[in-house]
Amino acid sequence: MAYIIKMPKLGMGMNEGTLLEWFVDPGDEVVDGDPVAEIESEKTVAEITASEDGVLRRVYVAEGETVDPGVALGIVAAPDADIDSLAAEVDRDPVEADAEPAADEGSTADAPDDGDGGAADAERVRASPKAKRRANELGVELAAVEGSGPGGAVTVDDVEGADAEPAPTESDETAAETASAGTTDVRATPKARRRARDLEVNLAAVEGSGPGGAVTVADVESAGAASPASDAADESGAASPETAVTTPGEAATRTPVEERELGGMRRTIADRLGQSYREAVHVTVHRDIDMEAALAATEVVDDYLAVDASVTDLVLVALSATLDEHPEFNATFEDGVHRIHDEQNVGVAVDVENGLITPVLSDVGNRSLSAVVQGRREVTDRALSGEYTTADLSGGTFTVSNLGVFGVDSFTPVINPPEVAILGVDSIDERPVRDGDDVAFRRFGGFDLSFDHRVVDGADAARFLDTLAGHLTDPWPLLLDRA
Repeated sequence: MAYIIKMPKLGMGMNEGTLLEWFVDPGDEVVDGDPVAEIESEKTVAEITASEDGVLRRVYVAEGETVDPGVALGIVAAPDADIDSLAAEVDRDPVEADAEPAADEGSTADAPDDGDGGAADAERVRASPKAKRRANELGVELAAVEGSGPGGAVTVDDVEGADAEPAPTESDETAAETASAGTTDVRATPKARRRARDLEVNLAAVEGSGPGGAVTVADVESAGAASPASDAADESGAASPETAVTTPGEAATRTPVEERELGGMRRTIADRLGQSYREAVHVTVHRDIDMEAALAATEVVDDYLAVDASVTDLVLVALSATLDEHPEFNATFEDGVHRIHDEQNVGVAVDVENGLITPVLSDVGNRSLSAVVQGRREVTDRALSGEYTTADLSGGTFTVSNLGVFGVDSFTPVINPPEVAILGVDSIDERPVRDGDDVAFRRFGGFDLSFDHRVVDGADAARFLDTLAGHLTDPWPLLLDRA
């Protein structure tokens, strides 16, 4: 069956999407469930997968082009299927494929001189069109490149990383074999490998903080900063901090050591949140809540209900009950309309390498405690591993952002449009409180509620936090109800 691939809407706040890369060329076969393209919205990067087997017959949006959700990107159909009726529905002209020299049957113009079948191997390698073109430009053999893209596909970064690798000489063979055990087997992003070469950092000695323990650029730079460099500075004759002299009246100099342009995802996050802060009237209220009962409850449910719930899970359950009593916060605000939603679809902010994304835990109000725990872990794991889908990021009605795990005492969370509020969770600390004539130590946690003052008022927010505090200081009725 023929169908049109359209730009999806990754959440209600998505206004446009950029097609970053086609993983297949026109005329290539696609398989149901395989990724065919990568797109970027204002807040995330995601893949579009094929919904049926077929061939990519038409392409309407080129790589790098930005279009509205719902715009046709391409047509998939059987090789001999009539697609005229589908093409008539598309109000765009097809994108012409890059012109490539055609070779006559039996021609060996593109074959390697040694006859090892390298060109045929390259054709069988799973690689993005950009990667194939880049490999051709750099003279890199695709079959020898390890792919880090979806399904092991070779990306442009992989090709450029392979091109940056110096070809080993015969005298280096033994050393290369030794190094391969400690470096090439290390799970690391192509950018991290290039950065490690720049800083002369041994990847095998770097502890990875990325998905699945992968080494990231930040990990490499941290390891590079920790390595001794004073000897090199002394040899170069550079002045040490103790001997540096500034002439009175002379302006201080600034010497950039690195320039970091915002990547596509980081740039769209900046644009989107900047727009949110300019348009929504942000107001944040803060409250400290006694968390002793909530912390004790996590141990009880683990012992008696066999549910390994975290404080975040209990906060989600308490938040759900609070939204039941204050439904005006479980809402969106678009085109001047305040829409209160029945489902409580709570976005849980997750810090990934390229920025912050908010996978959505759907219908929290109708989940048991164990279902909340399991669901929250699943969406978080998919976000951290990069295996999230467009559905994971869609349909949010409220968001929670927990910076308490980083020791933050208070912050001002930015509303995730078109939602009207976001709850920030701060660190938990122990403090002295009066206990009759004595002093006792109890643990308190901070909560920051940012809300759109165009829709709700400060008094509404204060009542919201008071209700939340009531549920967290006495969580037992909620837990029994959700057991």
